[in-house]
Amino acid sequence: MCGRFEANILKDKLIQKFGINNWQLENYRPRYNIPPGTNIPIIRQVGDNRIIDEAHWGLIPPWAKDKKIAFRTFNARSETLSEKPSFKTAYKRKRCLIPASGYYEWQKLGGNNKQPFWIGRKDHKPFTMAGLFENWTDTETGELIESCTIITRPSYKEISHIHDRMPVILPETFFTSWLFCQLEDFPTESMDELNYYPISLEVGSPQNDHKFEPLS
Repeated sequence: MCGRFEANILKDKLIQKFGINNWQLENYRPRYNIPPGTNIPIIRQVGDNRIIDEAHWGLIPPWAKDKKIAFRTFNARSETLSEKPSFKTAYKRKRCLIPASGYYEWQKLGGNNKQPFWIGRKDHKPFTMAGLFENWTDTETGELIESCTIITRPSYKEISHIHDRMPVILPETFFTSWLFCQLEDFPTESMDELNYYPISLEVGSPQNDHKFEPLS
């Protein structure tokens, strides 16, 4: 799964890396500890425009009776996207890119103990998680919510001892085909480009929104 991530990326880097020509984020700032249930930057393709705006992390399908479903849909398994009612329509028509500079997973130890790890590129440069988005309208209030999910896959064997799932990390050469819904498989960055290390238990609280250094 991917239940927490870091997006320590400057605005000009986002624009350059993703070819963004329509910036719709107000008060954007880099963040280090992003949990589900908050608004996160997503990148969409609308015609010739590459748009970056924000969406609620936890996908709410159009048929949902209320937004509580978002607590269960912040991740979508790549193996069943075309089958699951919550995701299959978005998979066909509404794909997005989710920029990140790292993500966090907790390795189970003895008892109830867990050790958090930072996982990302060795050079700490941004990478891109494959996502889906949807639009949902509250029939009682008329509120319109754009929401999203991060797609996951089985972990590379090198990090499977930390957790058995990881986000789908798309190579840059596949951005366009993914956004235009022309990609049916899930190519990912090589493990040769990735690194991981243990970090402080402080990451467990989203209130601690700062860079987490490797434990010595």
